Amino acid sequence: MAMDLKSKKLFSYRGGMYLLLALLIMSLISGVIIYRYSLINHAGAVRLDDDIFYAIIGVAVATGIIALFLAIRINRNIKSLERVAHAMENGAKRESMPQFTNDELGNIARHIIDLYSRLSEASESIKREHDRALHEEQEKLRIKRQLTNNINHELKTPVAAIQGYLETMTTSKDMTEEERNSFIAKCYTHCQRLTQLLTDVSTITRLEDGSSRIERESIDLSAIVADIASEVALLGDDKRMRMNIELPKPMLIYGNSTLLISIIKNLTDNAIAYSGGRDIYIKYLGESNDMYTISFADNGIGVDEDHIAHIFERFYRIDAGRSRKLGGTGLGLSIVKNAVLFHGGDISVKNRKVGGLEFTFTLPKASK
Repeated sequence: MAMDLKSKKLFSYRGGMYLLLALLIMSLISGVIIYRYSLINHAGAVRLDDDIFYAIIGVAVATGIIALFLAIRINRNIKSLERVAHAMENGAKRESMPQFTNDELGNIARHIIDLYSRLSEASESIKREHDRALHEEQEKLRIKRQLTNNINHELKTPVAAIQGYLETMTTSKDMTEEERNSFIAKCYTHCQRLTQLLTDVSTITRLEDGSSRIERESIDLSAIVADIASEVALLGDDKRMRMNIELPKPMLIYGNSTLLISIIKNLTDNAIAYSGGRDIYIKYLGESNDMYTISFADNGIGVDEDHIAHIFERFYRIDAGRSRKLGGTGLGLSIVKNAVLFHGGDISVKNRKVGGLEFTFTLPKASK
């Protein structure tokens, strides 16, 4: 309906323009005729009057032709504007818009097209930002649902085991003290795994939902690594690994102490549990104006390349049975990645040519 009204208004403008042109020509011709016959009775002036008459007729015709040319040109621009209006209504690109003559109306039309183009770009930018935000929100919901489902699955195994051991101890009257102690020890092991799982889930949730409230300060990373190395030295022979540390002292990081400990502790626990190696190498690789680059590697068996792309995913296990047997929650490396990202760094992993895995990550330098 709106376009019909616009079309009628445009048609009325064109009709009025042609009517004014016709009236102008008719007025000029009528004026010339009246002037011609008002002087026809003057003796000796007829030839002069004829010359004036035909000159005026010529001027009138030339004026009419020029006016018609200008009217056609204006009408062409108006039609082009009408096509532009339809194109804008259909969301056409600027490149598909018609060209305009280099006059006032053309300049106005090009200005309108420029405004439309900028408005379209702004609208597309807002739409892209909205789609990105919507996608991120949907992805967060998907990850939370996945996390909830995985947690439920991970909780079932230790809970079922604990329940089974307790039921057996409750119903078996003739159980020996040795068997009872063995069952209690197994319940305790599963409780430890549940505690670790809940701790890891809490860390993941804290990173996602409350990162802005996590405190940061100047932390000496070399001191954290030294503390963890001293803990590893106390492990039994079957778990102990040699810690080869090449870090500057002090190595001040602007970050959160708990999360920095989580990064080194989880990488160390992962190497001890799954690498099959005997050495861990923690090296300072270099620095930029605001970031340190650090390498964490082992000399174990490494990982098949098919698994490398998924190694930071939550609850992803290369050997699910072995991981659960060793008490792993499947969240350790995911916590490492999220903790590095929280500090504004990045992390990558690859197989070493000489065997084992190498994690390379960056952390922010504390201002001196």
